[in-house]
Amino acid sequence: MKKIIALSFCFALSFQTYAQEVGIIMGTARDLVKEDVEDGLIRLKNMGVKYIEGAGNRTMPNEEYKALLDKHGFQTIAGGTSFEQLQDPEKIKDIIKNLKFFGAEYAVCYWIPHNGNDFTLEDMKKGVAVFNKAGKQFAEAGLSFLYHAHGYEFRPYDGEGTMYDYMMANTDPRYVNVEMDVFWMRNPGQDPAALMRKYPNRIPVTHLKDRMIGSVDNLDGRQDKQRNVVLGTGDVNIAEVMKAAKEIGVKYHFIEDESARADVQLPMHLAFLRTQDLAVKAIDQSVIKLHKAMVNADSANLAYLTCEELTYGHSSGKIEGRKSFINSLTSGESDFVTLDFGTPDITVKGDVAWVRSTLNADVVDGGKPNTIALKILYVWTKEQGYWKLLARQAVK
Repeated sequence: MKKIIALSFCFALSFQTYAQEVGIIMGTARDLVKEDVEDGLIRLKNMGVKYIEGAGNRTMPNEEYKALLDKHGFQTIAGGTSFEQLQDPEKIKDIIKNLKFFGAEYAVCYWIPHNGNDFTLEDMKKGVAVFNKAGKQFAEAGLSFLYHAHGYEFRPYDGEGTMYDYMMANTDPRYVNVEMDVFWMRNPGQDPAALMRKYPNRIPVTHLKDRMIGSVDNLDGRQDKQRNVVLGTGDVNIAEVMKAAKEIGVKYHFIEDESARADVQLPMHLAFLRTQDLAVKAIDQSVIKLHKAMVNADSANLAYLTCEELTYGHSSGKIEGRKSFINSLTSGESDFVTLDFGTPDITVKGDVAWVRSTLNADVVDGGKPNTIALKILYVWTKEQGYWKLLARQAVK
């Protein structure tokens, strides 16, 4: 009998389709380039950095700086602009010229001016009007305009939601979108991943930054810079942010670290992201191998890919241990003819991973053919460097 297996290859395809490039905003490298710009760029290149935010360097002419970027293979993706500049079409022309000189795609505004800690709806309305008008001018020049919020926008007003929601509802997505700084979403008490899913078509770029556990939320748009901690060690839930970002198709992530430890923490930030990426890929491959072993009744690989403590739950309520699970497949009691696992949702936290998807299969149980469609939850754990299945539950 010919057996067919269609596993999580579609996940690999979607991973390529929604490939997220990771770079840095150059302020993070301020100490690296302070004494010698080229030496700092070489050090960044050796860390694997290619994409940058920042169209210019204050210590040298643009032509000289651009030549160094080109020499060492960097690509400028975005550059900043002030709110004041956005109100002058002639100054916008200068910004466009500069961004195009560096080959950037995005112009970013980082602040809406307001009186001290008193950010009002009138301030937001002015911001919306300025952004829509300036964004149109950028779009006509082939560039995209983004606003980078700092948290004060999440104040309530006499309307639905927050002033951030007002901004998203009243800016034209053809001309205005956002660069989401996940630290500054968390700081006013918001959930960055939930906001991504709420506005899935408005966030092409992020700033990745984690916040020290125990930090106090506020709506000021300010926080102690020393509360920037290594990605994955704070309260922003970077793993969930990266998962949501893949779901909505974020194009670029720029690491930002405003702490005095930025030059020390930057390699750690990069290592965390690479580890997360490698872990997701490793889990995906382990799921593929497990399902191949199930279809082929391969006892050696079934044993290799599962923990001794395996709890294998069926939709009927039956629970098998590892020995019973393997024996039911190798004895022919349960025989998979076809198996399709769709596109899995993978979450990794340390040495534990959760995999959710739907399983559609043609099986032969006790000599009787059957078609099953189940929702599956796998729990994987790392043992001696290898991912193994610890638990499985299925529901119809």
